[in-house]
Amino acid sequence: MTFYTFMMRNHRGKNTPEGDLAGDIFQDRENFPRNGKGKFDGWHRILRGYLERQHACSDCLDVFEKCWEDYVRCEKS
Repeated sequence: MTFYTFMMRNHRGKNTPEGDLAGDIFQDRENFPRNGKGKFDGWHRILRGYLERQHACSDCLDVFEKCWEDYVRCEKS
């Protein structure tokens, strides 16, 4: 599953920082980069760079880091 799909399935619509990030990703779903299944190398950097170019605040970037760790753990299990 892609990081986008992970965020939509696990966080979209929830009143949490993770849900806020998922909502932002959903709003920009046409432009949000989507990795292929199981492709982690380099994608963390690409997605973080995308968020930084969108002027994400430091709290948002912290939430992204937590979600990315959860995503990788989920995909590797």
